[in-house]
Amino acid sequence: MKLLFLVSGLVFAMSATPCFTQTTNALANPQPPTSGQPGTPVSAPPKLLIFHAPAGDSGGILPIRVGGGSRGGVADDLSVEVLVPDQVAFTTQAQPSLYWYQSKEAKTQCEVSVTEPKNPTPLLLLKSSAATPPGIHAIRLTKFNIKLKPNVLYRWSVAVIVDPENRSQDIIATGVIKRIDPSPELASKLSQASDTDKPALYAQNGIWYDALQSISDQIDHAPQDASLREERAGLLKQVGMDGVQMNADLSKSP
Repeated sequence: MKLLFLVSGLVFAMSATPCFTQTTNALANPQPPTSGQPGTPVSAPPKLLIFHAPAGDSGGILPIRVGGGSRGGVADDLSVEVLVPDQVAFTTQAQPSLYWYQSKEAKTQCEVSVTEPKNPTPLLLLKSSAATPPGIHAIRLTKFNIKLKPNVLYRWSVAVIVDPENRSQDIIATGVIKRIDPSPELASKLSQASDTDKPALYAQNGIWYDALQSISDQIDHAPQDASLREERAGLLKQVGMDGVQMNADLSKSP
């Protein structure tokens, strides 16, 4: 699939690895490990990631999280959700990853954008040129020449373009992200923590995007570990994301 994207007003074309890769059927319903079988991976018991949401901050942007869905037509029963709380959510990174969930295949184009206040030109605009598969998708900002500034409220959105001639029919989901500096105490703990402990640390301290990214990165490296998927599913349910399938494979992303 060829991907067109706009970064700070410049248009590029990418024809390498597709942005939204197809869900791997072999992992859609992983079988639990059977004890006693040599070589069978054994999943550790899932940890409960407790997200302590920071004090509400709309930043003048309402609504915070918007999900999109459709009934009938080319996008029958398709829903799109950005994987964020219904509030301004935080990251400590200049180039975090952004995650969203698509309930079924979109037979039309999909567009992802990141915008900042008082700037009519998107910082990032990605548009697929073919159908996008169902599952969890990610955009890794480390692969683009943009960085989030501290204490700025950015809005990002995912739009399934049902009718290119009538964009008012788009199925749109939006969220808000704000970059903050970690407290000295949290920074110290993170510097000593293992990768497996970082999701809980981020969640306990209200750093949503980093908690989701750190647990998703672990899933990406160990896709057969069902306990990691359960940890992520539990985290998403705490912010009302009950409809995201636990076994939706993490898409490789740009």
